[in-house]
This record gives sequence, C-alpha cells and structure tokens, in this order.
Amino acid sequence: MFNFSFYSAGEIIFAPGSISRIGACAKRFGGRVLFITRGKNFQECGHVAHVSGLLKQEAMIVYHINLPDAEPQVDDVDTAAAKAREFKADVIIGLGGGSAMDTAKAVAGLAVNPGSVRDYLEGVGKGFSLTNKPLPVIAVPTTAGTGAEVTKNAVIAQAGVFKKSMRHPDLIPRVALLDPELTVTVPPRVTADSGMDALTQLVEAYVSKKAQPIPQALCLYGIELAGKYLVRVVTDGNDLEARSGMLLASLLSGLALANSGLGAAHGIAAALGALKNISHGRACAMLLPHVMRFNMTAGVAGYEKIARVWGINTPGGSGITDKVEDMLNQVGIPKSFSPHEVCDADITALVNASRGSSMSGNPVELSDDQIAGILKNLL
Repeated sequence: MFNFSFYSAGEIIFAPGSISRIGACAKRFGGRVLFITRGKNFQECGHVAHVSGLLKQEAMIVYHINLPDAEPQVDDVDTAAAKAREFKADVIIGLGGGSAMDTAKAVAGLAVNPGSVRDYLEGVGKGFSLTNKPLPVIAVPTTAGTGAEVTKNAVIAQAGVFKKSMRHPDLIPRVALLDPELTVTVPPRVTADSGMDALTQLVEAYVSKKAQPIPQALCLYGIELAGKYLVRVVTDGNDLEARSGMLLASLLSGLALANSGLGAAHGIAAALGALKNISHGRACAMLLPHVMRFNMTAGVAGYEKIARVWGINTPGGSGITDKVEDMLNQVGIPKSFSPHEVCDADITALVNASRGSSMSGNPVELSDDQIAGILKNLL
C-alpha cells in the first residue's frame, strides 16, 4: 500500500535566461524586497547589480544584505531577520548557493515569528515551531548542489559547536527560479564539491528507509544526469548543456531529500562541517563510497538499480562504488583528509555529532564503532 505526501516549491521556473523574470515574480508578493547573498563573488560577477536592476525596473524597493561566504550562522540570521522587520519586507530573495538560500528561508520565518533562530533548531533549540506563516521566498541557485530551492529546512550553524536544521513546510520557497547561465562563473572546485553533494543526495534519498515512490523516480533520472554531466562540467565550466544538466540533477536531489530524507554520508558530513569546517560537498563526496559499501555489505537493496542507470549490470550493484571513486579522481576530490584537517583524536566528537536527522534515514542503523570505522577510512 502506498502512503505518502510530496512537498515542492509553489512554482519551479527552469530555463537559461530566466533570471529576467525575477522582477515579475517578486512583484506578486508586494513592493519591498529583502535581497540576500553571501560572499564577494556576486558583486564581482555582476549578479547583484543585474538582479537589483531587474527588481527596480518593476518599481520594487530593494534592500540588499551580503553576508560572509560561509555556512549561515545564528547571529547572521537573527541580524538579517531584524533588518527584514525594520524594512517591512514583503518578500525575501535568496540568490547563491545553499547557504544564501537557507539564510533567506530562515530569515523569512524569523521575520514574523518571535525569538532567535536557535530556538527553532532541531536538537539544540527550545523546540519553538513557526506559528505565523513565513514571508514568501524566491530562491535563485547559482550553484548546482544543495537543491535548497525546493526544501523545507534551513541549515544553520554555530561555528565549532553545531550544524542543525530549522524545519517547516512553510519554509519551502514560493518560487524556485533556476537559470543555468548563473552557474557558468562557478569555479571548478566548487562545481565539483556541489555536484557531488547533489549526487550523494540522490543516492541516499533513493535507498533511505524513508524513501517514497515519486522521489525515487526522480533520483534515478538525477543520477543519470550526474553520471553524464558532472565530470564534463568540471572540465569545461562554459558548457551550458552540462551546466543545465547538473542544475536539474541538483533540483531533483532537493525534491528527493525534502520528501525521502538522506543517510549516513550526510549525517557524518554535517559533523565534519560543524566541528572541522570541512566543505559539505567535499565531505559528502569522500564519505559516499564508504557508506555505500557499508550499506551494500549489510544487504541494502536499491544499489543494483542505481548501478544499471550507469550501465553497470552486476549482482547487487557491485562496482558502483568504484565508479563513484573514479568520478572523485576525475573531478579532483581527494580520498582522505590531511592530518591538519581531521585526525584520530577528533573521531569521538565527530561520531557524537553525527546523530542528526540525516543519519536517521540511513537504511541500516550504524553503531558508534561503525561510524568511527567509516571516518578512519578517510584519515
């Protein structure tokens, strides 16, 4: 018997050049826009000026906040939410990678609800839930990886302490606007890390113990796209077809994780990001083949179908982990951490920090010793 629900953005717009529609999209929700980006690259490549100009063409009043290029921090969100209230924003736009879009979602929720964002975070907060409907969000990804433009959570960190989610269905953006042309300026390293994040999300959502039929169908297509385009787009960032393919794979991964959850690679990666400041996409990429091998050894079904998408017709999908590791080599992601990044003394704390919502979706329950064993494979 099937029994499921399916969450998505209110509207998904996907086309080269579709950023030209940002003003008309925003105008639906009112005349005052809080526009959030992270990092200096947006000014340098002209995205901020271009988007601000498009909004002002529609007579929108725009307030732009550019935050440091890092994971959203509690103080970032609280400060930006206070500005949204002061500015009386009607709509929030998040343009950038997952961090910018998650910041926008959290600000949209906190702008009309009391307290600090920490109060709403799973596992570390006060258990607050959003009682007032968040401001509408328009999410515009400029990287192909997180799928945050269609998810119901915002990942918030406190450096060296935690990385947790604020989660509510009303945080899902009202409009997800995906323009592959915006991703062309992303450097190869970020393209590789974010692309592997998308692939990890697709694989983990497909085999998750919470897997649902619609996301599973999306996962298989997304995995096919990643296999076809990831190495290609890292090799040639101006390849718009490959950029489009990976942006679509990322979108599908976001729809999948929002409805089916994730697994151990993401659970451990969250700990590595929170405690050791390891890039989320790189951590997921390095963990993926090890978590897949563990799950396959435990008899988890599903990998055989994933393998077939890539033309690997072997019992149980054996050989797929070799394919993933070959992709890592081709896109320049290392197989192990350097001693100054992660060492044996970090293992216990990392294991303890891995027990978040992502870990709960892994199809096999891992003991502390098993998580430690996976981490030691990367030292």
